[in-house]
Amino acid sequence: MKKLFAVLSLLAIFAILAGCATQQYYAGAVNSWQGASQNELYHVWGYPNRVNKLPNGHKVLVYRYKERVREPMYSTPAATTVIRTRHRTRIIHTDTTYSGGRSYDLRCTTWFELGKHGRVVNTSFRGNDCVATKQFMMMHSYQGY
Repeated sequence: MKKLFAVLSLLAIFAILAGCATQQYYAGAVNSWQGASQNELYHVWGYPNRVNKLPNGHKVLVYRYKERVREPMYSTPAATTVIRTRHRTRIIHTDTTYSGGRSYDLRCTTWFELGKHGRVVNTSFRGNDCVATKQFMMMHSYQGY
């Protein structure tokens, strides 16, 4: 029974670690597209949100992600504590406190620059949510189609 518990515990730890999203995994997926064609990129990433034309004849494919997240509000109720010692009684009261209730934006913008022949010549990304799991990296990396 102890061995089974140990094995299950290890499997749970590995499952948690495998699901961790990092910027390194996202960078691995994005940077793998150097030299790939525009059609190959579309096949995996889909069509971009925007296409910009540069003065040098290159195109920049812009992929944008934005999500507004709201943190729930919660409260800690008021409390009164009475501390009695031999010759003294102290009463400590704390008021109700409220926390949370904030909202914030998660964003990630990714750029793929295509040269004159329609191949990726540069990649870049920026944002507070440019992270990916190992599985995402494997599914969104260039595989040499």
